[in-house]
Amino acid sequence: MKKLYFVFLGIAICAPILFYFYLKHDLVCAPRAITASAIFGVVPLLFLTVAIIKKKVIFYRLSLLTLVIEIIITPIIMLRRLGWDKLVNERLLAFFTFEGIAVIQIIIVFLLLMDLLKSKVEKTVQ
Repeated sequence: MKKLYFVFLGIAICAPILFYFYLKHDLVCAPRAITASAIFGVVPLLFLTVAIIKKKVIFYRLSLLTLVIEIIITPIIMLRRLGWDKLVNERLLAFFTFEGIAVIQIIIVFLLLMDLLKSKVEKTVQ
């Protein structure tokens, strides 16, 4: 399961780089996309790191909550800032990238959480 953690870490590092590439090719409209991807990568990464070190379910849940908030807030922010026409016609790649990264991260955190719960059950049974 350590591999999943490193995949999560890689995604958190690569997302701002990807959005920087998008910015240079006019696929996102502002540097705040880079900042947002960094924030929404670092915060759940910190919770996940603490969760793995301390083996506490609450930190996994906080990491998941942060990612769910990202999935909910991204379209709201993009619609408010860009409007429906610009979002649909010009910025769908950025939108789906944000959402796709968050979904992948949610799956990774969920798998890591299930592994922790499974190991706790196995310890209890023995």
